[in-house]
Amino acid sequence: MDTATQQPHIADYLRPLWSHKWLILLAVALATGGVYAYYAHKPKVYRTGTLVYVKDPGDPVNGTPSLQSTDRAVSNQASLLYSRATAASVAEKINFNGTPGQLLRRIQITSKVGQDFVNVVATGPTPAEAALIANAYAKEFVDYINNSQSDRVKRALELTRTQLRDLPRGPINAATRSNLQAQIQRLEIATDVPPTITRQVDPALPPQTPSEPQPRRNALFAFALSLILAVAAAFGLERFDRRLKRPDEVEGIYHAPLLATLPHTDKPVPFKAGEAALGPEFQEAFRVLRTNVELARLDAPPRTIVITSAVPGEGKSTVVRNLALAFRETGKRVAVIEGDLRHPTLAALFGDHAGPGLTDVLRHDAELADVAVQIGTAMPGMDELVRLDLEHHDARPNGNGNGHGAHTGTITLVRSGPRPANPPAVLGSERVAEVLDFVREHHDIVLIDSAPLLAVTDTVPLLRYADAAIVVCRLGVTSRDTARRLTEFLERVPGVDLLGVVANDLSNFEAAGYGYGSGYGYGYGYGEDKRSRRKAKQLAETV
Repeated sequence: MDTATQQPHIADYLRPLWSHKWLILLAVALATGGVYAYYAHKPKVYRTGTLVYVKDPGDPVNGTPSLQSTDRAVSNQASLLYSRATAASVAEKINFNGTPGQLLRRIQITSKVGQDFVNVVATGPTPAEAALIANAYAKEFVDYINNSQSDRVKRALELTRTQLRDLPRGPINAATRSNLQAQIQRLEIATDVPPTITRQVDPALPPQTPSEPQPRRNALFAFALSLILAVAAAFGLERFDRRLKRPDEVEGIYHAPLLATLPHTDKPVPFKAGEAALGPEFQEAFRVLRTNVELARLDAPPRTIVITSAVPGEGKSTVVRNLALAFRETGKRVAVIEGDLRHPTLAALFGDHAGPGLTDVLRHDAELADVAVQIGTAMPGMDELVRLDLEHHDARPNGNGNGHGAHTGTITLVRSGPRPANPPAVLGSERVAEVLDFVREHHDIVLIDSAPLLAVTDTVPLLRYADAAIVVCRLGVTSRDTARRLTEFLERVPGVDLLGVVANDLSNFEAAGYGYGSGYGYGYGYGEDKRSRRKAKQLAETV
């Protein structure tokens, strides 16, 4: 294997994001929108602050600085603002509508190391109330500190006067008396001057905008966080996702070659005037499939091919239709048999209605010529061929019994007919082998649209009667476990010649790496669930 193919490609990292893009977008949109809506409807909160200058008062008697550090002194004094007594005093002065505890929760006191400033920050439901609380707290703090300093000076003055009064008179105490008198003079001067060791420097002003909530900021944070989590979840889901996603996974798990890769589309492909309106991408994809089928067994080309899948909804019926069209354009006489007797969709995809079919022939209620329907042809002059009389060689377009003329390909449809009570028993009868031999004798290739293998056992008899089989899987739907079970099932059926696998519904992202860069694909027509059958029926009614 080429070592270059073993190296991780950027697409390997982008694949989980593309596969789960809607999950990521939904998660991010819900988280971002929800957070924005939540915070946009929260009550507004305004924040403002004021600066208070705090000076170390020192010793009021000697005028020396205090022994504790300035930072510690400022921090200790700032802590007074958190006292309940301070909150009660402020609440009373501003007529606060709440408890002192509630008022305390509206302030924040901070002091920086190496600075003599205390920052008082307050919040409120209005700009005016926030400024009122901040200024009231600052004033309360300033008044408390200055009044405390004034009281200390007065107490020191009284103490010094008492010491001077109690000092014995005499020459031995003259120096002490002189010092006490000097201290008294300093303290008397200090009591006459209002203390200014603490003052409000920058009064709080009403803020212009609310500080909370901030829906844009929070929504941006939610966007980033949800995007990270959603991307992580996408990679986690991809890690545990058991579905087949890439064509290069198909061959290894089915133990069979990849015959073709069919791209995805969101639009149905109508069938009118005997043609399916396939785009050039689809035409080329089915030509590749046709060529690979023709080259698969050069020594003994298969003429009767069962096209099946593991479970419903993988697209086998539409593959049968378009592969038949691809064979017809090479001039081949193609017979398509609706072998899914339980949920037939092939006739509707060809624009035909339900009617007599295979089950009628198997029960000997009708002849094959009576139930075979000629599908419109691309060549002029062929529209009048409504049925192909399989019993007479002259009814074939080229008029002989062995060959076919160039560019005169035809498609003969054999509908399923009424649903039998026991489809496996009907398809397992010897009559089926006789019918298939007869159809093979008068056509170049026979394509059988069978029931899903893992859903019912109807297809097993058809596998024994056919020359080869083709399996259709749907990328992004078929799981690895389902593919393994199908492979093991086919290995247990004797005589099955598996030509290969058709990987259907290649996503637009994967298509860019597999030659389908235009973004076309084949998602609608390849699903045979109830919705697909209903749309196919509606489409058939319009033809």
